[in-house]
Amino acid sequence: MTALRVLQYMPAVTAFAMVLHPRWSTFPLAIWLIMLLIDAAAFGGLKGVVRKGVVPAPIAFQWFALGSVVVYALMVLGMAWTEHAVQGWFALEVKFSMLLLPLLCGYHWRRFGVQGLKRVPNAMAVGLAVFMLWRFGVAVVSNDPSAWRYDGLAGPFHPTYMGMYLSLMGWFMPLDKRWSAASLALCGVFVGLLASKAAWLIVSGLWLVHGIHRMIKQVNGTGALLTGVAFLVLGAWLGDGGRWQEFAGHFQRPEVQQLTGQSASSAALETDNEVVAEHTAEGSVEPKAGSTAGRIQAWEASVAVLMSSPGGVGTGDVADELGKQYKSNGAYYALKKQMNPHSVWLQMAVSHGWVGLLVMLVWWIGTLVLSRRMGSVLLGVWAAVWVLNGTIESLLELQQGIVPTVLLGCVFALLEGGSPPSD
Repeated sequence: MTALRVLQYMPAVTAFAMVLHPRWSTFPLAIWLIMLLIDAAAFGGLKGVVRKGVVPAPIAFQWFALGSVVVYALMVLGMAWTEHAVQGWFALEVKFSMLLLPLLCGYHWRRFGVQGLKRVPNAMAVGLAVFMLWRFGVAVVSNDPSAWRYDGLAGPFHPTYMGMYLSLMGWFMPLDKRWSAASLALCGVFVGLLASKAAWLIVSGLWLVHGIHRMIKQVNGTGALLTGVAFLVLGAWLGDGGRWQEFAGHFQRPEVQQLTGQSASSAALETDNEVVAEHTAEGSVEPKAGSTAGRIQAWEASVAVLMSSPGGVGTGDVADELGKQYKSNGAYYALKKQMNPHSVWLQMAVSHGWVGLLVMLVWWIGTLVLSRRMGSVLLGVWAAVWVLNGTIESLLELQQGIVPTVLLGCVFALLEGGSPPSD
C-alpha cells in the first residue's frame, strides 16, 4: 500500500525536483519508471492495469503525448542522415523524456486517474518557493553583488527558463488568500532580478492580462497580480545592469558601426558578457553585439541553413552547420557563444527541415485549440507560456526545458479529464 502511494505521488515529486536543479528530475524519473515496471508486473504486464471501467484518457492528453512521441521519433529518424553520430546519440539521450514521460503519465491515468496529479501544481509552487529562498540566502551569505541578479541569482538554471516556470505562479496561487499578494511580490521581484528580457516581457504581460480578465469577471485576485507586476518592474530596475539598454540600443544603432582600435580594445565584454567585439579574419573589427543581436544572428543563420537544406541537416549536425553559417555571415558573436538557433521552431527546422517545423507547429497549435475546447486553463496557459518562450529559446535542447515541457503538458491535459471510475 505504501509503495502504491509513493507511485501515485511520483509526478508531484518530479515536479518538485525539476525546479530545484536542472538534473534533479533524473532520479525521480528513474524511480517512477522502476516502480511502474514492478507494479505492472504484479498485474501480469502493462495490459493488466487497463481494467474494466477505466475511461480513455482525455483527447488533449492523447494529442499532446502523441506529439511528444512523434517529435522524438523524428529525432531518431534524423540519425539516418546525420554525419556526427556521437552528437546525435547524445541528443537522443537528453531528449529521452519526450518518449518516457507520455508513457509514465499514460500509465498513471490508467492506474490512478487524477489522484496524485492534482498535487503537481502545489508541488511545483513549493519547489519554486524553496528555490527562490535558497538563491536569496546564497546571495545574502556570499557577500557578492553578482549573486543578486542574472545568472548569479538563477544559479544552475538559465534565467529565462526560471522566469518561464515562475510565470505559472499567477495561476498556481490561491489569489483569494491574503498572503497571495506577498507571494507574487516575491516571485515578481525574483523574475525582475533574473534580468531576462524575455521573462520580463512574458511574465508581466501574462500576469497583466490575467489580472485584467479577473477584474472584468469581478473575481478576486487582480490586486495580487498587479502587485506581482509592480515588484517585477522594481526588480528589473534593480537588476537591469545595462541589459534593457542593450536591447533598446540594438534597434537604435545603425547596422554597421566603425570602431576605432582604441574603442575595440575596451569593448571586449560589457553588460554581463553579453556585448562583445571581435576581430575578423581580415583584421577588421566587428561592431559591438549583444544578446539581442546574437539571437538575430542565430535566427538569420538558421533560416539560411533551412533554405540550403530543406530536408534538415540531421539530429547531430545542427551545431556544426550553424557554425559554418555564422562564419559565412560574419556573425562572430553567435560563433563565439556557439549559439543554437534560440528558437524551438528553428531548432527543429534546421535539424529536420520543413517537415520538422510543420510537425512542431501542428503539435502546439493543436494543443492550444484543444485546451480552449476543453476549458483547460492550466494547459492553455502552459501552452501559451511555452510558445512565447519557445520563440526565443530552444526549449527542447536541455533537460531543464524538456522535462517541464512534457511533464506539465501531460499532467495539465489529464487534470481536465476527471477520475476514471473505481473498480
